[in-house]
Amino acid sequence: MAQATIRPARRGRALNPQARPGNWLTILVYVILTAWAMLALFPIYWMFKNSFEPAMAFTVFPPNLLPFNPSLDNYKLLLSRTPMARWGFNTTLVSVTRTLGAIFFGALAGYAFAKLKFLGREVIFWALMSTLMIPSFITIIPQYQVVRALGWIDSYAALIVPGLTGGVWAMFLMRQFVKTLPTELIEAARIDGASEFGIFVRIILPLMKPGLAVLGIFTFMGNWNNFLWPLLVTSSINMRVLSVGMALIRGGIGEANILVMGQVMAGSTLVAIPMIVVFLVFQRYFLQGITIGAIKG
Repeated sequence: MAQATIRPARRGRALNPQARPGNWLTILVYVILTAWAMLALFPIYWMFKNSFEPAMAFTVFPPNLLPFNPSLDNYKLLLSRTPMARWGFNTTLVSVTRTLGAIFFGALAGYAFAKLKFLGREVIFWALMSTLMIPSFITIIPQYQVVRALGWIDSYAALIVPGLTGGVWAMFLMRQFVKTLPTELIEAARIDGASEFGIFVRIILPLMKPGLAVLGIFTFMGNWNNFLWPLLVTSSINMRVLSVGMALIRGGIGEANILVMGQVMAGSTLVAIPMIVVFLVFQRYFLQGITIGAIKG
């Protein structure tokens, strides 16, 4: 009789899984995460909305959540008064070139420090790693002096060459990823008579695609948003990049000092769109960027 009274109670709880506290906790977590996501995305939406509104919409209180009398006038005025197209070309050229260079040279250095054995490998590696403790702002003045001595000021060489290799960070990231790859594949290729560069191109590079994607994403984003170095090494208006150009727009540049906030928002939207697209397309690699090197090879 005792068992007969207990079993229906258990069966009743099984038929009503929504009554369990765990489900309510899950719903609460989803509600909190949704509210947090909406709060984080609201500034992007506000920038996008304001880019389509006239100047008088910024004086309305309380502000409208939906676009008021939307139009493309802000974009037309911005493109007619500033060389946004040239700034976009400069930024794309610098970002893509530096990203490709970081991927190639970072992968080479990472493979060498992870799988090749040579005299002083650990000493050289940790000597390079120690440079990460030096603030990047300290090295800007020597780099600027070198670029000026070479006559590269206000040129694409000044914008591209100093960061073409990706730096120590790219080497370290690729080394941590290559260490997770099996060494037996490399030894088998050596037995078959493949050269070291052939092993790197035919075996290592195809296996490094996830790591290369992570390095490419972060390098591209860093160069797209880079501000200080392009500001120092460029002087003419046509050699500026988008980040520097947007700062000049906000501060006043020629006729751009009459730009209203809507056109500033339009420029910010144009600058942000490529980063949003990159994130949406390659978002699954962002998590891999956190876990690279967590598995010891």
